[in-house]
Amino acid sequence: MDTEADRNPVQAWDLSGIAEHYQAFISRWSGLLPHISADDVSGADAVRARTEVMHAYRHFPILDPLLPIGLLPPGWPRSRAWEVCVAVYDGHLQPAQDHVRPVVTRFAEGPHLDIRAHTIAGMSAGIGHG
Repeated sequence: MDTEADRNPVQAWDLSGIAEHYQAFISRWSGLLPHISADDVSGADAVRARTEVMHAYRHFPILDPLLPIGLLPPGWPRSRAWEVCVAVYDGHLQPAQDHVRPVVTRFAEGPHLDIRAHTIAGMSAGIGHG
């Protein structure tokens, strides 16, 4: 008879459910990649996409136990989801930044060239936070 102590600890997580969340994220956001490559994104849409993709991705650290890749099923989608998140967030940087600067200018005098959108790598390194 199997007891809780005899079970594979990996079975404590719903890996198929977590993989489905990752796949849904990838499906939802990878559709924007051709528009980014074609430089076909308006400023307001870029701001919205950056906000929404980050909000959607931030749930994964709660869902995913971050088990070593060797314990996960083949083709585990964590790295692809991260790649898509970075590509969408960073790929919308310039149009988002170009949209926000004139919006700020409507409420504060002068050009605001010091307003800069950040990248995921920059956030990870603490750049732009002070």
